[in-house]
Amino acid sequence: MKLLLVALVVLASMPVAAKPVEQAIELCRAEQNALRRLSCYDAISADTASKTVSNTTTAAPTIASAAPAAKTATKEQPEADFGIEHRKVINEDVPDQIYLSVKEVRYSPRKELIVEFDNGQVWRQNGTGYYKIAAGEQHYVKRGVLNSFFLGNDNNNRTIRVRREQ
Repeated sequence: MKLLLVALVVLASMPVAAKPVEQAIELCRAEQNALRRLSCYDAISADTASKTVSNTTTAAPTIASAAPAAKTATKEQPEADFGIEHRKVINEDVPDQIYLSVKEVRYSPRKELIVEFDNGQVWRQNGTGYYKIAAGEQHYVKRGVLNSFFLGNDNNNRTIRVRREQ
């Protein structure tokens, strides 16, 4: 049975090399067996990769000279950083946690906590969970993962998720 499978894979990969890529993909797509279909796609990718390697070795000098100009062009465009700006290196001097004194506490119409601190920062609660806080108390804002922040204090173990308003 294994010999039959190996022979079938070899025979399936031979017509792939002779036909254009689009026809080979159609043949692979029509295959019902998942393992055979995968080996067919692998054969196509190996064939196209070998053709691509042989083509790029002859064109390498022209691409190398154009690469520095392309890098400077993408840096000037603001669209170049779209979607990856969060991957930039974070300044190491940024603290993970700051302690602040509460100046004012109020609630939004949706019962979300809005806290203004003495330094002028305004933080709004994400969600509607209960958190006991009063003006004049000392609280901290701690950095979480994925640009999230938590409001808490050292007197209890409770924190709430907040976002910066101002």
